[in-house]
Amino acid sequence: MGQKALAPAPVPAPAPAPVPAPFQNKSAVPRLVIAIDFGSFASGYAYQYRSEYDREPLKIHINTQWQYGGICAHKTRTALLLKPDLSLGGFGYAAQRKSRTIQKDEKDGDNWYYFEGFKMTLYHNRDNLNANTTVEDVKGRHAPATLVFGRSIQYMKEHILDHMRENGVAYIEEDTKWVITVPAIWTDRAKGLMREAATEVAGIRLNNLTIALEPECAAIFCSHFTREQLEIKDVNEKVRYIAIPGSVIIVVDIGGGTVDITTVRVREGETLEHIHKSGGGPFGGMNINDEFFEMLVQITGQDVFEEFIMGYPVEYLDLQASFEHEKCQVPAQGNHEIFNLLLPAPLKKLWERKRGHKIKHLLQTTHIQGIQFANSRLAFPLRVILDLYDKCTAGILQSINSILSHQDVKNLPISAVLAVGGFAKSGYVVDALRNGISRKGTPVLRPEDTEIAVVSGAVLFGHKEEIINSRIMPYTYGVACVMDFNTRHRKEHKYYDGKKFVAKNCFSKHVTRGQTVELGKWIDHKEYFPDSDSQSSTTIHVFASDKIDPTHTDEEGCKFVGKFDVKFPPSSSVDKKTRAVQVAFQFGGTELQVKATSHDGTTTMEWLNYT
Repeated sequence: MGQKALAPAPVPAPAPAPVPAPFQNKSAVPRLVIAIDFGSFASGYAYQYRSEYDREPLKIHINTQWQYGGICAHKTRTALLLKPDLSLGGFGYAAQRKSRTIQKDEKDGDNWYYFEGFKMTLYHNRDNLNANTTVEDVKGRHAPATLVFGRSIQYMKEHILDHMRENGVAYIEEDTKWVITVPAIWTDRAKGLMREAATEVAGIRLNNLTIALEPECAAIFCSHFTREQLEIKDVNEKVRYIAIPGSVIIVVDIGGGTVDITTVRVREGETLEHIHKSGGGPFGGMNINDEFFEMLVQITGQDVFEEFIMGYPVEYLDLQASFEHEKCQVPAQGNHEIFNLLLPAPLKKLWERKRGHKIKHLLQTTHIQGIQFANSRLAFPLRVILDLYDKCTAGILQSINSILSHQDVKNLPISAVLAVGGFAKSGYVVDALRNGISRKGTPVLRPEDTEIAVVSGAVLFGHKEEIINSRIMPYTYGVACVMDFNTRHRKEHKYYDGKKFVAKNCFSKHVTRGQTVELGKWIDHKEYFPDSDSQSSTTIHVFASDKIDPTHTDEEGCKFVGKFDVKFPPSSSVDKKTRAVQVAFQFGGTELQVKATSHDGTTTMEWLNYT
C-alpha cells in the first residue's frame, strides 16, 4: 500500500502539557491505596496501607459509617444534592433526606439540584458522550455530566480525608493512589469522563489516579481467598479447587444498574488474564425497585402517592429502604409464598381518606389479585414480586449463555461462575443462575460479603496492577493517516498530492478488536512519514472502531479517542525516509498510552484523555 503519511493538522496548535502516567514506574509503590466503588444505586470506599497489604492483604478498611435508620452500612445511596451555584450540597442518605425538605429549609430551595441513578447516563448515552453531555435531575433540569460525577467523587474524597483527620492520621497526597471503579462494559469515553471528573472537579492528581474495572476487581478479591473458600463439590461429589492455574472463571458482578461479566484464566504467579471480551447489560437490581414503585403508584393512585412523597418525605425514604432490604431477602423459589412490606402509616391514612374506604376494601378492587393487609404490612403474593426478578435474571442468563456459546469459550472447561455485587445477595437470583446456565453442572459460587468484593478488590488492584496481565480488546485501535489510493478507499477521500493519487482519513490499524494484548508492553510499532518536505509537525489522531478491519476514520462504528502533537526532524538534515516517526500503543491498567519516536531518538508519549 506504500508509505503511510501523517497529514499536517488543519490549524497548528501548541503541544499539550505532558500528562504523567499513573504510577508508570512499577517500583513506585504507593504508601496508601484508597478505592471508591461508585455504584448506580450505592457507593462506598475502602483503603489500605502498603505495610498492611504486605503483611495481610485482606486486612482492608471499609467505611461502615453510612448510618441510615440506625443501621450501619458499607455503602450510602448514590444521590447528589447541588446548590443553585452547582457547588456541593450533600451526598448519599443525607442528600436524600435533605432533598425532601429543601423547600422548607432553604429560601432558594426551588433552585437546588437533586440527582439519583445518574450513573446509568453513561451507559445509555455511551455512543454519544462528549464534553457537552448532561445529566437530568429529578425536576428535569440539566447539569454537565463531568460536574455531577466530579462533585460526587469530591464528596467521597472529602469524607475519606475527614475520617483520617479525625483519627489523627497523616495524608500524604503524592504517596497515595486513588482507584475508581467503573463497569467493564463502559466505553472508553465513559471511562474517560470519570477520569476527567475525578481530576478536574474532585481534585485528584492525574498521576495518582487509576480507573479499575468492577468485575476484575471482584475476581482479584476472590483470588485472595483461602483454598477452603474456593473449594466446591462437582457433579460427582468430588471436592475441587476452582482457582488452580489454568482454571477459567466467569465473574458476574450484579449491581444496582448494570450487570458486568468478565471471563478470566488463572495463571501461574497469582495473575489473571482475560480470555473473552466483557459482557452484560442494564439488568441490575434497580430495575426491580423502579417497577415495584410504579406498581405501588398504580395500586394507590398517582395523586395519593405524590401527596405522600411531598408531605411525608422521611417516611417515603423509609419505605424505599424497607423495600431494598426485603428485596435482597427473597429466598430461592418455593421457600415462601408471601412478600411482606411495612406500609407507612401516613400513606395508609392518606389512601383511605382520599378514597373513602378502608384499605382492605381498596385492595379488593386493585388490578393485582391477592394482596392482603395485616399487622401494618402489605402482603404480596410472592409470584408478583418474582415476576419483577425474572425480567432481570433473564437478561443476566442471556448474557452468560451468550459468552458460554462463543467460539472462544465454548470448548473451555469453566471452573465456576462467581456471583458478586449487592444484588447477588438475593438467594433467588443466585438460584436462578444455577438453574438457568446453559452448561449444566457449572457451579455458581457466591462469596461472603459479596457487596464489598468490588471495592476490596479495587484496593488490591491499586497495590498490584500487574495482577491483570492481559485484556481482550473491545475495539480496533489505530491512527488517521494518508495512504496510496486503492479500490478499498472511498472516492470522496481521493486526491492528487502532486505526484500520485492518495486517500485521506485512512484508518491505520494497530490493535484489532478481540485481540489479546499483554498489558504494560509496547505493541505494533508502525512508521509514518511527513506528508511533504515542508511538514515540520503533525497531530496524531487516535481512533477506535467496532469493526475488525476499518478503512476510514469517518465510517460508521469509528470513534475519536484522543490526539497529541509530534515534531518531525528538519527536512534539511535528513532525507524523507529517515524523517519518519514510529508510533506504538501500550495498554496499562485501563488506560491507553501512545508514543511516537523519531529516528533521532526524540520521543513524544501521551496518556490520552478520552474526549
